[in-house]
Amino acid sequence: MKQHILRFILVLIATAPLGARDKTDPFVFPKREIASQYGITMQPDSTIRWMSDGKIGLFVHWGLYSGPGYGEWLMENKGIPPEEYRKLAYPQAGEEYFDAADFDAGEITALAKRLGACYITFTSQHHDGYALFDSKYMNSFTSVQTLNRDFTREFVDACRAAGLRVGLYKTLINWRYPGYYDWTGTDCKRNKFGYTTDPSHKENARLLKEELYANTRQLVTEYGKIDLIFWDGGWLGQTRHDADAAFFWEPGMYLDPSNEWPVNPYFTEKDENGRALGLMGMVRKYQRDVVTNSRCGWIGDFGNEEGVGEVTGPIRDGVVEKCFAIAPTLGQTDILRHPAWGYSKSMEDPSLVMPLEDMKRIFADCMMRNIVYCINLGPDRHGRIPAPINERLSALGEWIAARSEAVYGTVGGPWQPANGKYGFCHKGNVIYVWLQAGTAYSSFTLPQLRKGLKVKNVRKVGGDGRVRFSQSGTRVRLSGLGIDGSDITILAVELDKEI
Repeated sequence: MKQHILRFILVLIATAPLGARDKTDPFVFPKREIASQYGITMQPDSTIRWMSDGKIGLFVHWGLYSGPGYGEWLMENKGIPPEEYRKLAYPQAGEEYFDAADFDAGEITALAKRLGACYITFTSQHHDGYALFDSKYMNSFTSVQTLNRDFTREFVDACRAAGLRVGLYKTLINWRYPGYYDWTGTDCKRNKFGYTTDPSHKENARLLKEELYANTRQLVTEYGKIDLIFWDGGWLGQTRHDADAAFFWEPGMYLDPSNEWPVNPYFTEKDENGRALGLMGMVRKYQRDVVTNSRCGWIGDFGNEEGVGEVTGPIRDGVVEKCFAIAPTLGQTDILRHPAWGYSKSMEDPSLVMPLEDMKRIFADCMMRNIVYCINLGPDRHGRIPAPINERLSALGEWIAARSEAVYGTVGGPWQPANGKYGFCHKGNVIYVWLQAGTAYSSFTLPQLRKGLKVKNVRKVGGDGRVRFSQSGTRVRLSGLGIDGSDITILAVELDKEI
């Protein structure tokens, strides 16, 4: 028994991360646990590395809600009945008509390239149920029906032509189905549409689930290689959490034959043994390398930190995406409390769009914490990108481009950040020091180095010349910085070996 214990201890020591073997090692590194749930295993690091190394994404929210310009939750916020809401897809809606006449996916990919993004996530279908692709499901409501245009097809083609990774946002829910709020037919949840408890709603909920499977199968089989799926809306009746509704959506490898909400076999996929696949089982069958978040009820390959709230705390483990909107809904000024992902007329007012300095602050906080930065835009009802959004993201991209060496392919650390002040990322033998704006520095002392590492050179990234430094053992002091705090400053500390 003792030999077995000793062997186990030796294995632990041999397989422990380098930074964990020596308790005196001052460095910390993010780690990613590869877990399995419902028969589906998270993608390996090699498959998701394009996202963690690429660092920057662009989110695009667009649909019928872009007509009135009150954001993507317009239908639910105002309790607009489906038959009334669908009028936005036709000329009778006047100035609120979603005509999409000026939509050019190439303009969006060009902006993404100026921003420095490596991927774009496009809303193929939001909670209002209007699909921006050629859905063949019997209850579908699509842009092909109303405008004879498959915008998802246009988008994926433009992304590939631009050398960008393809991301699709796909909601699980649809407000057009009363069963979403009353999935058992015995307990209708509170809603703004006037839906009340009705036994027929259980079958209606089954159709909602079936539409999800039919549409997802179409997206993963007819649109070429999909690199990322952003699931959303997995919570039933807008209550509790996505994971709580896994019993309904069956997001894992297989469907349960005894599930109370069965999917018609016509809309399912099967494995080589004829067993019906669950949501992620179907996705992985056709898109073996796709990465997804967790909002379908499965654990996901990457996490989300949504919203413009301040990015604080330690270096994140795993792959985490910070996604946020940059303008408030119409009539509001607080982006934190009232973000508009879909088009809001406030996006036309430069004073209401997030200032460039705030975008840069969030960006720096993400880089030093190993977080992927994904910023949102919402084209108007014609498909045009609001000018203030275009100008601000282009300016941000120009700023990032001058500092690209401290962005792409880096990893957060090797020391923990100080909230609102500074932090670090590294690549190879270089540690990048990110000093947030607002503080002046004539000198800066690095946290303790690992023993045996020597600093060879220190310079300002995108700046002028070398920086003076002195090293005594594991302590390094940078001096003569002359940083006035008017902008973020990045210092590159070059070591004699990789860390």
